[in-house]
Amino acid sequence: MTSHLTQPRKYLALVLSLLVLPATIFTITSARAATATTAFTATMSKAYQPAPANGGSDDYHCFVIDPHITSNSMITSVTFKPQQKLMVHHMILFQITQKDREAALALDNNGAGWSCFGGTGVGSSFSSFLTTPWLSSWAPGRNTDVMPTGYGTSIAKGDLLVIQIHYNLLAIDFGTPPKDRSSVVLNTVPQSGTKLKALYADLFPAPVELACPAGVTGDLCDRGKSLIDLARRTSSQSAVEAAGLNLLCGQSAFKPTPSTTSTCDRTITQNELVVKATPHMHLLGKSMRMILNPGTPGEKILLDRPQYNFDDQSPTVLAKPIALKAGDIVRVQCTFDPKLRTFLAQFKKLPPRYVTWGEGSSDEMCLGVLGVARN
Repeated sequence: MTSHLTQPRKYLALVLSLLVLPATIFTITSARAATATTAFTATMSKAYQPAPANGGSDDYHCFVIDPHITSNSMITSVTFKPQQKLMVHHMILFQITQKDREAALALDNNGAGWSCFGGTGVGSSFSSFLTTPWLSSWAPGRNTDVMPTGYGTSIAKGDLLVIQIHYNLLAIDFGTPPKDRSSVVLNTVPQSGTKLKALYADLFPAPVELACPAGVTGDLCDRGKSLIDLARRTSSQSAVEAAGLNLLCGQSAFKPTPSTTSTCDRTITQNELVVKATPHMHLLGKSMRMILNPGTPGEKILLDRPQYNFDDQSPTVLAKPIALKAGDIVRVQCTFDPKLRTFLAQFKKLPPRYVTWGEGSSDEMCLGVLGVARN
């Protein structure tokens, strides 16, 4: 899906590099009887050795790939094939348009890629986690990202791709993490003459403020010290991102009230149609809901995951698309259980901490992603 930003905000991102070999096959779709589909298999040009940054346990790395799109097309499915699935926390595939082409290639350094904590560094001055158009994403529990019937994601002739991979090195119990050479397969059809409608990704984040549970103590249970540590092991922008999210969502930027429930309301600025919804939290997540116009007679549930499972972050395709109008309110709401840090094996070697929004697997996120169509 192609991302859209209606308000400036700060985030994060990560990626990996590919080589593309097109092949043409034929497929039957409900939109057309027989459609020529071009499949691009994109593989990282070099095997990459993940390594933790500054004593942390996460590696965000980005690479550029040129899919050699020769005409404007619609993507009908994306399959991510992680070579080292155990340690891949998530993948985001970004679209790089002509205006950002030179900047992306410069960062890529002839295929070596770059560390991309705090965003890919491609796009506006705000975090490119939101400002760089998404094509697709992957997290545990997701297989092929198939566009809902009647929809596709547009990609223009000459566009580049950045694949961002978050390596969770907490998943490696001992020894050196194995090298990774993952790949992506894009299935596309020509945009000219297609009846497919373009699908976009609309992102709805909420801040996370989780104090250490009662009776749990430690140096990093102090929020300020925890944010300093977050910046050290990820990026200096991370603490700013946490503060900015609180500010955008009506909370104090520097003295927020800790809570096991994270909430943020966003006003919709243009008409759109919700086709699917996807949750994303980390290992402490318990539940997520996305609600249209909460507390009003017109309230509707866009997404409801009462028992969130990190290993199943598959999207929900709505039985019937729901219309959003300019001025509507969409609320994202997540619940967490900080006590899980005491029990989960991945946290055994880590000290207790105050948990905020952050890029590491030991940090948290509350992010709802809506797949939307627009007129």
